Amino acid sequence: METFPIVVVASSAGDLEPIVELLSASPARGDQAFIIVQHPDSDRRYIPLNDALAKRVSQTVALAQDGVLPKRGHVYVLRSDVEVTIIDGLISVVPATRAPHHPADLLFASLAADRGSRAIGVVLSGAGSDGALGVCAIKGTGGITFAQYPGSARFPSMPISAIETRCVGWVLRPNEIAVELTRLSALAARSAGHGYPVSMLRELVTPQLTEVLTSVRCGSA
Repeated sequence: METFPIVVVASSAGDLEPIVELLSASPARGDQAFIIVQHPDSDRRYIPLNDALAKRVSQTVALAQDGVLPKRGHVYVLRSDVEVTIIDGLISVVPATRAPHHPADLLFASLAADRGSRAIGVVLSGAGSDGALGVCAIKGTGGITFAQYPGSARFPSMPISAIETRCVGWVLRPNEIAVELTRLSALAARSAGHGYPVSMLRELVTPQLTEVLTSVRCGSA
């Protein structure tokens, strides 16, 4: 089974722009697969994400289906009433039964267990804290984690919650995250299935997270 990067992107329902910015700055036929998970927002009318994204990005967009093997250059989106995990490299879809419903944490944790050091998690603009526990699961297996720079987020709660765990490696704007994901994919291809090389990990410039949070909070005071 191929071990190209699977990138799970978490955001909040109703905030499409950071996802579009990320995907628009990523190659249409890139070497990674994206799975988009949106934390449900009961105050917003649900709009099918696959329809909305397909009109605005160049990648192939598909609804996540049970038993599907993710493909390079594809973007998979979730319905609002399901829980999705990665098991033995395949997408697993079951009806949502957990309360509270934290689909990003669940998917991040399953990706970490399945892909180990090749797991990549991204937390974008969103309300609440979904994804904060999941980025720690990814970091714990040696994977790579990103969060949107909160000052660029319409809803900064999700990225701030992730950053405060100190399990986030990079804090960047969505288009900047796309640039680094492309670089990571190239490095992963060269590592021939053995995870990201230590030399690459040393190249990562971890932001000063305290300064980032202080800047955002002072700016919103």
